[in-house]
Amino acid sequence: MAYLTIIANNDSFDEKYLNEFLKINKLETFKQIVLSSNKAIRFELPENTDIFTQHDIQYPEDKPENLVAVVNNYNKFKPELAIFDMDSTLIYQEVIELIAFYANVEDKVKEITDRAMNNEIDFKESLTLRCSLLTGVPLETLYQEIIKKIVVTEGVPEFVKFLKGLGCKTGVISGGFEPFAKYIQQQLSLDYMKANNLVIEEGKLTGGLTGEIVDGQCKAVTLKRLAQENNIDIEKTLMVGDGGNDLLAMAAAGYGVAWNAKPAVQIQAPSRLNSKNMIDIAYIFGYNDEEIKNLI
Repeated sequence: MAYLTIIANNDSFDEKYLNEFLKINKLETFKQIVLSSNKAIRFELPENTDIFTQHDIQYPEDKPENLVAVVNNYNKFKPELAIFDMDSTLIYQEVIELIAFYANVEDKVKEITDRAMNNEIDFKESLTLRCSLLTGVPLETLYQEIIKKIVVTEGVPEFVKFLKGLGCKTGVISGGFEPFAKYIQQQLSLDYMKANNLVIEEGKLTGGLTGEIVDGQCKAVTLKRLAQENNIDIEKTLMVGDGGNDLLAMAAAGYGVAWNAKPAVQIQAPSRLNSKNMIDIAYIFGYNDEEIKNLI
């Protein structure tokens, strides 16, 4: 059985927009399964449907998207391993831009970051370029100041609790930096963490990196390795991220979600979500508010 789940980008549906969306996609007569009042609904799709993937869904033209529709075969999907990107996914910030502020190169770093997240330039190349701009920053001194600026994305703690309620292992695999990924791992009680290592000499950044670079390929390989080490079927894994360097891991996982991602990433991702609260991913799996609450 295939399902189409519709989730409002904001706190509730724009009724006029929703009705127009249902009409365009010929869903007006289908029975609605309410997952969250005025926030999330789903439909069972018949075998003769014309909707097979997110690319078959039409949205009202000349209007900003007010909702996202996702197609999958999940009815109470129970992932056993969930992996997250960190920057702009588990947290609102890009940590490298927070560090760049202290080197007065924030704009330059942001421009390179945006290009990398859009898959316009190779991630390793972009990371090397950005790190070189941070030479001389006294990171050991500034660490405590920087982590005070980090804000966890709305709904992330609840979604992690929801996953743990399902018996799911969780982890962060970040193209960012290990001290901050460790901090987020501890804050959210995640099982696994992998990130890049900055070279620090006499308390200051050298502009270099050491060890394996955590790029898109590394993320995909690490996800597969963690699944294998825990005897988890790859089909029961989840990857959530926002950037082009998350796409390989999304494709490798049983299910991938582009979280408020750049347009180019949303087009290529298995599914996407543009709402404010990460717990909304549970709706994609087929859970309603009461079921989510019981698991949290």
